[in-house]
Amino acid sequence: MKFRRSNSRAPTWYWEKYWKICITQIINLYQHKSNESDDSHICSYISDTPTHGSKGRYIFSDKFDESERIKRKHFVIKYIFEGNFSAPVKDLLTNGCRVLDIVLEYTQSSFVGLDIFNMFPSEIKPNNTDFILADVRNNLPFESNYFDYIHLGCRRILKPGGWIEFQEIQHSMNNPGPCSEKFSSLANKWTNSKEIRTSPYSPNDLKKIPNITNINKIVKQIPLGSWGGKLGEEYEESLSVLLFYIAEPIAKMHNCPPEEINELINI
Repeated sequence: MKFRRSNSRAPTWYWEKYWKICITQIINLYQHKSNESDDSHICSYISDTPTHGSKGRYIFSDKFDESERIKRKHFVIKYIFEGNFSAPVKDLLTNGCRVLDIVLEYTQSSFVGLDIFNMFPSEIKPNNTDFILADVRNNLPFESNYFDYIHLGCRRILKPGGWIEFQEIQHSMNNPGPCSEKFSSLANKWTNSKEIRTSPYSPNDLKKIPNITNINKIVKQIPLGSWGGKLGEEYEESLSVLLFYIAEPIAKMHNCPPEEINELINI
C-alpha cells in the first residue's frame, strides 16, 4: 500500500507505515479422545468448495494457480510461529503440515497431502510422501484411526489420542485506514452473500464437539506492508493475489467498476 491524500476538506496524508496493519493468525489445537462422532459439520467448514453449495464454497476456481500465494503465506506463518506445527508431536514424528517442508526432517514418518485441485509438485516427491486429489467433505480414502496428526482434517481418520491443528486467519486489521475499512466492508458483504465463512473456529465452538479434549489456542499477529520489513512485504504479496482475484465479483455485486475496487487494494 502507498500513501494517498484523502478527499476530505482538510487534506490528511495516510501513510501505510503508520497504520501498522496486522492480521491475526490463530492456531486451534485439539486432541481426539475416541472415534465416535460425526464430522460432517467440521468438514463443510474446512473445505468451502465451489461445486456443492450446501457444504460451503471455495473462493478460487480450478483454473487459478494459487500455489505461489500459498507458498508465500506458508513461509510467513512458519516464521511467525517458529516452525511448521504447534501440536506436541515432534517425538511422534521422529519415531514413526507442511508436507514438502518437513518430510526430509522426519524421514521415518509418512506424510500425505490433500487438495481439491491438482496443484501438486510434479518434479519433487520424497519417498515418504504421497499427494492425493480429494475433497475432505466427502469420504476420504483412509480407514478410521489412521493418522497420528492432522493439519486440518476430520476426526474419523484420526487415531484416539492424536492431534488436529487448525491454522486459521482472523481477517481483521489493527489500525486500518479508511480505504482498508471500505474494502473490508464490501468484501464481507460479498462473502456473506456467497455463504463463505471467513471467521475461524473458536475454542467455544470446539468444546461443543463430542470427544475432543485438551484444546489450545495460540494467537499471533502478522505485519502487513512495508513497515513490517521483508515479512510484511511477503505477506502483502500473498494477500494481494487473493484480493485482486475477488475484486471483480465484489465489483459486480456492488455495481461498480472493477477499477474502483482495484484502486482500494492498490492504495
